[in-house]
Amino acid sequence: MRILIALVTAAGLVFGLFSPTGAAGFKPVINFGVNRAAEDLDPVTQDANPNIWAYMQIYQELIAINVKGDGFVPDLATKWAVSPDGKTWTFTLRPDARFSTGDPVTSADAVWSLQRAHDMDGPWKWALESVQSISAPDAHTVVFTLKEPFAPFLSDVSLFSNAILSEKVFKSATHEQISTKPIGSGPFMLTDWKKGEELVMKANPYYYVKGRPRTPELHLRYIPDDNNRVIALQSGDVDGVDYPPFSLLSTLRRDPRIDVQLNPSTAVQHVLLNVTAAPLNNIKVREALSYATDRDAIVKAVCYGACTPATSFLPITTPLFDKQLKAYTLDLTKAKQLLQESGVPTPITLKAIIWSGNTDAETATTLLKAMWAKIGVNLQIEPLDRATATQRMRALDYQVDVSGWTNDVPDPSELASYEFDYVTAKSYHTGYKSDAMDALINKGVRELDLNKRRQIYYQMQQLAITDAPLVWLYYAPYTIALNKKVSGFVQLATGPWIFKDVAVAQ
Repeated sequence: MRILIALVTAAGLVFGLFSPTGAAGFKPVINFGVNRAAEDLDPVTQDANPNIWAYMQIYQELIAINVKGDGFVPDLATKWAVSPDGKTWTFTLRPDARFSTGDPVTSADAVWSLQRAHDMDGPWKWALESVQSISAPDAHTVVFTLKEPFAPFLSDVSLFSNAILSEKVFKSATHEQISTKPIGSGPFMLTDWKKGEELVMKANPYYYVKGRPRTPELHLRYIPDDNNRVIALQSGDVDGVDYPPFSLLSTLRRDPRIDVQLNPSTAVQHVLLNVTAAPLNNIKVREALSYATDRDAIVKAVCYGACTPATSFLPITTPLFDKQLKAYTLDLTKAKQLLQESGVPTPITLKAIIWSGNTDAETATTLLKAMWAKIGVNLQIEPLDRATATQRMRALDYQVDVSGWTNDVPDPSELASYEFDYVTAKSYHTGYKSDAMDALINKGVRELDLNKRRQIYYQMQQLAITDAPLVWLYYAPYTIALNKKVSGFVQLATGPWIFKDVAVAQ
């Protein structure tokens, strides 16, 4: 098998080029505990953060998103330019980039990868929908010709689904091979994967940044239970963890060995409502639930004040967020009136699925149960393992799902498409359909005048409030806890971790 041979060859080179013990005084391995396990590492076909944030250690795109999540920096492309008519984008590849196989990254690899992302059906197909053709006039130049000028094009090119793969290795590969044996040009390469337990990555010996990654080996260990993940950090079993629950942050802060980080994010926590069946196919019922939700109380109880009550479907850090939007506030009288007007008899019983072991989601859902009971809605809570919960959500086999979103690009079009375009992802698997919203989504990506585009997204945010296919709860920072011996860790506002600069002192 071509992929396996290539991987083994690269791994052999790693052992020859790197000391297995790392630099003097530092650990040779970073152990990082994560709350969700990766399942599929094909950039084009999957849409879950544990997959994306794992393979972004391995793959690169033409351009990358900056740390603040509001602009772009060079990645495989050192520069880019657009023609005066806005229809031709030219990217110049860096000449020293190589895959972990040792093969150079060429424009042919980029064209093959991007054409695959363009052609395959999947949750990110929209990201290149404006592209008419992709060409490689020479080994280090990639040219996109667009059907028409497209406002979020640069943002969409930076999306993880447009990662550059090796054409030589993957052209004849099956989806199973691409999803389980990724080979990229990023700082790390996958060398072992025990599904549901651990991803093991080693330094890509051909990574173009000399001296990086600082640590030769990275282990992403799946520890789903929040308490167990924190215990693993405090016991020294891991060097850092993602998503320590807000309820444990004060305890962690009192530990002199631990550094707690609240990193700026593009995250919004929400409640998905399956609008395809009664009683949630009734707008007045959905509005009533939004009016019966006390977001301030949830922020206080779940985040201990570290979050911000949500007012829009867009994360507060996203461009074109409407700060003046008249959003839902707690109003039980209005909620009861809407339920009466809905014609749906009370009490109403709804079932909410949540990820078992997710402390923040459990607390939020317990609060919702008490809040909604005040208007005659009995919320039954059904904890599920994450794989089952995700499968049920995607199949629209649920009524209420308490979860969240992280915006991946510095443009509002991504979440607008994912959350309200039925073709993209069944409108975030709520089943919501709206011709008016579809028209706004279509206009929003084609309007190049910033002020006009802003008004379109303001209208979109207002229509979302009116139709209420979700209940938006709060904007949360990313919580991270690290052993103080860890240095160099960075988390982008769009979520992914940067491990290439991380070192762990002995």
